Amino acid sequence: MVTALPWSKIFAEMRPLAGTGRTIAAGNESPRMIDQLPEQPLVPLDQMGIWTNSAIDTAEVRIIGGASFARLGDTGIVLVEPRIFRDHRGMFFETFHSQKFAEAGILPAFVQDNHSLSVQNVLRGLHYQIQHPQGKLIRVTRGEVFDVGVDVRRSSPTFGQWFGTLLSAENQRTMYLPPGFAHGFCAHSDASEVTYKCTDLYAPQYERTLIWNDPAIGIPWPVENPILADKDLQGKLLCDADCYE
Repeated sequence: MVTALPWSKIFAEMRPLAGTGRTIAAGNESPRMIDQLPEQPLVPLDQMGIWTNSAIDTAEVRIIGGASFARLGDTGIVLVEPRIFRDHRGMFFETFHSQKFAEAGILPAFVQDNHSLSVQNVLRGLHYQIQHPQGKLIRVTRGEVFDVGVDVRRSSPTFGQWFGTLLSAENQRTMYLPPGFAHGFCAHSDASEVTYKCTDLYAPQYERTLIWNDPAIGIPWPVENPILADKDLQGKLLCDADCYE
C-alpha cells in the first residue's frame, strides 16, 4: 500500500537556508539541517529528511572533518551533508574525501562516474546489476530529485523496503547506496542533473529493472504519470525479479 507524502511541504522545507536569500558573512559555513537538530548520536529519520517504509526510524550521525554522515542501521546507506564554505566569490566544499568517507564506513573504491540530465517528471529506475553489483554515491548538481534505494538482498532484514530523500543542487546532500540496492529517482525541477560514482563498471547484460510502481514496495513518488524509458516501463515486480541472496 502506498502512503502519500506531503510533497509541497517537503520540497519547501528541504530547500536549504542558503537558498532563501540569507546573507552569509565571508568565510562562514553554510547552515545544514543537522546543525538545527539536538546534538545526539541517534537522530529520527524524519528530522533528517529521510523517508522509509522499514522499521528503521533513526540514523547514527557522526561529524567527521565538519561533514555530517548519517548511517541508516545496518543497511549500509549513508546520507552525507558536506561542510560548505561561502563568501562573496561563491562557495567551496568537498564532494568526496576517501579518508573521511572510509571513516564513516564508505570503503569501496569507485571506478566509474555517471552524469544524467532529466526534465521535470522523468522517473529513472529502479535499476541494479544482478552480477557486478554497484554501490552508488549520488548527488545533484542542478535542480532537485527524490532519490530512492530499494533493498533487493533476500537475506537482508529490510528486503523489499525503500529509503528515500530529496537531493538538490541547493542542499548539496549526497546519498551512498551500497551494492544490493536498486536505485531510482524522479526529477522534480524543470531540469535536474544527477551525478554518481559507482563501485563497479556498467555491465548491461546483468542490468535488471524493478517496476517503479510495484504496490508491494509502495514508493510514494511525487508524480502520478512519470516520463519513463521503455526499459523502465518493462520493469518487473519484486516477486518476479532476480534478487541477491
